[in-house]
Amino acid sequence: LSSDPVPTNGTFRKSTMRYHRGLINCSSATLIQAFEKHLTMTTSNITDDWTIPSTLETTSVVEPMDVDPPTAGSAFDVLKLSVNPKYDSIGIKSATTWTSACVSIETSDMPEEMNDRTSALDVVVALDISGSMSGQKLKDCKSTLEAMLRPLGSKDRFGLIVFGSRVRVIIPATLMNKQNKESALKQIKEINTEGMTNLSGGLTVAWKELLFIGNPNSVRSLFLLTDGLANEGIQETNTLVQMVKRLTADSAEDVETALLEGLRMSSNRAAQLVDSATLGLTPENVQAPVSLFCFGYGPDHNSDMLQALAEATAGGGYYFVENDSDVYTAFGDAMGGIMSVMAQSAVLKISVPPEAAANGVKIRDVHHDKKINRGDGTFTVNLGDFYAEENRDVIVDFDLSNVASDVPVPHCVASLSYMDVLSKKPAQAGPLNCNVARPDSNEISTINKYVESQWMRVWVAQELEEADKEARSNQRAQAKIRLEKMAAAIKASEAYDKDDETFSKLELNLRHAMQDYEEATYSGHRSKNMYGSMKTQRAYASREAGAEACYQTKYKARMCKAFKKS
Repeated sequence: LSSDPVPTNGTFRKSTMRYHRGLINCSSATLIQAFEKHLTMTTSNITDDWTIPSTLETTSVVEPMDVDPPTAGSAFDVLKLSVNPKYDSIGIKSATTWTSACVSIETSDMPEEMNDRTSALDVVVALDISGSMSGQKLKDCKSTLEAMLRPLGSKDRFGLIVFGSRVRVIIPATLMNKQNKESALKQIKEINTEGMTNLSGGLTVAWKELLFIGNPNSVRSLFLLTDGLANEGIQETNTLVQMVKRLTADSAEDVETALLEGLRMSSNRAAQLVDSATLGLTPENVQAPVSLFCFGYGPDHNSDMLQALAEATAGGGYYFVENDSDVYTAFGDAMGGIMSVMAQSAVLKISVPPEAAANGVKIRDVHHDKKINRGDGTFTVNLGDFYAEENRDVIVDFDLSNVASDVPVPHCVASLSYMDVLSKKPAQAGPLNCNVARPDSNEISTINKYVESQWMRVWVAQELEEADKEARSNQRAQAKIRLEKMAAAIKASEAYDKDDETFSKLELNLRHAMQDYEEATYSGHRSKNMYGSMKTQRAYASREAGAEACYQTKYKARMCKAFKKS
């Protein structure tokens, strides 16, 4: 472990980062019959590629792309781990008894021979077609679905579920060869709006569609798009979130139980048939993780529910689609991400060495929503997927050693385990020590500006979340005061530099939040998108410009541009 301060000139981090037509009526007893029928279906293994004929402009830069495995000599570390303390040295006679460290994970770019793809995809879209989606909204969604098909190659699978009061399997998850793409395009054009919003039915059926793919691809994603509130099926956020968490369990038996319960709760009339039904999930069905991307369309959706659903999976995200045309950018951003997944199921472990623990060192906190305190002084953090060129930072607070030492001594240890998507093998990074010297003095070394800027990012995201709660509780004045205090704290930081990218983006976020509070009606959707992006260091771009753009990788930016051209 190098104890040198992290450089702030871009060498450590690049300065700009860049989802048989069957009818399933969820209010009828045909639900399970349709499921059982679909379980017997198989998909073709045709592997020819083509450029799809469609209503999209032929000038679009998005073309079908199959994935070529890396060459034998291209093995490299997909994820690189580093650990740096806020201060390299803190005198034992100083008043400071604890400090922070930044655990950084940097993702490599994909090899050139990968053709901008790291893995074949399995993508299923659950689309709200309730009455409020009529007109331009549905037209834009159809065009976006067409655009989604264009980059998919013959090894990718695509499925489409629509939900109003009923839930229909429009396109079973199938390989996107020429014939299937032509069929999919025709079926997309025929979609019309109907009924209310059985969100849980659409989500559950779409999940089932993904789970029952034979020989699944390693990258599996579900796109859920809705413009309103769930008013049929499961309507309580906590109940639905718990179901999604159970659907991501490691045990096929547990996942099947959750799936059956979700189907029952979304279709009361079918409950008596479901009670005796078994789906026959196997370990293979649940081996690859599923990421859930939720798109909230317009001002009337339940952003609390959609964000909680997305956060219940590893690698998912919530997008606020503010205007009709923004749906292209949002879907393009998500597609650019999943097409460039380099690592999956990443888990960070942070612990204290026994010698350090004996000298009073203890982890005070790990600033991450998915931290788990293992009870023995060790924390783990589920970091999910990593996209090419993506970087993440986890801030750790810990008590300092009570024993003097002029040389840096280990205080914490960080290690990372993950699945390398390119080699399809488990991989590790670390362990690495975080070292801090404790000289017999009251002197403290110069602050590490990068670590401080990341600590401020985490704090500002937390404060923005609290301000959002205040604003949505008709306490906008209090929320504004909180923002003003945050702005002052940023400028008072030891590492503050108005030209530093992180600090300038923090200040821009505060200005955007203040503007939102000035609007006549405050929904909070934009703020959720903003602080969610800050916490995860991942751009959930539904607008071309924004403070979160610094987290957008070149692959996501490229796909956004291509979708917009379409």
